[in-house]
Amino acid sequence: MSSMRRKEKEITEKAVLEEILLEKLVGRLGTSVNNNPYVVPMNFAYRAGKIYLHTHKDGKKVKNILANPRICFEVDDGKMIEAEEPCNFSWSYHSVIVHGNARIVTEPEEKLAALKIISDKYSFGKGERLTLKSIEKYESLWIIEINIDKMTGKKSPAS
Repeated sequence: MSSMRRKEKEITEKAVLEEILLEKLVGRLGTSVNNNPYVVPMNFAYRAGKIYLHTHKDGKKVKNILANPRICFEVDDGKMIEAEEPCNFSWSYHSVIVHGNARIVTEPEEKLAALKIISDKYSFGKGERLTLKSIEKYESLWIIEINIDKMTGKKSPAS
């Protein structure tokens, strides 16, 4: 059951939620350890119910995930709609919030597959150039894989 207050703004179609995840270039990864939340913007790629991120192995987000794999991930777009009265300003937007578990990908073949997915998103098909040999030199580059448990979306104006 959804807990969204404004039901008319809720995006319920999985295909629409996935389209937003496929289109957006930056998302925000939220981790938490010992009641200390941490949010960081990241490039990402989505495919088949999973989100892939690349990062440096010594980053805070990696340490947080190793201590607590539960994450939240958010993407959005939007623009302000001005009005005569400041209190009547509004926003036109789409957003998706993902909850799930993250894991660090360590197996070379899996790492390569994830890097190809990410590369294809940002370099338009050049991911196929990557090979196990070509990524060997990037030992400090790690992959975070998010397995999605729940996705919710919201849009405005509601239509």
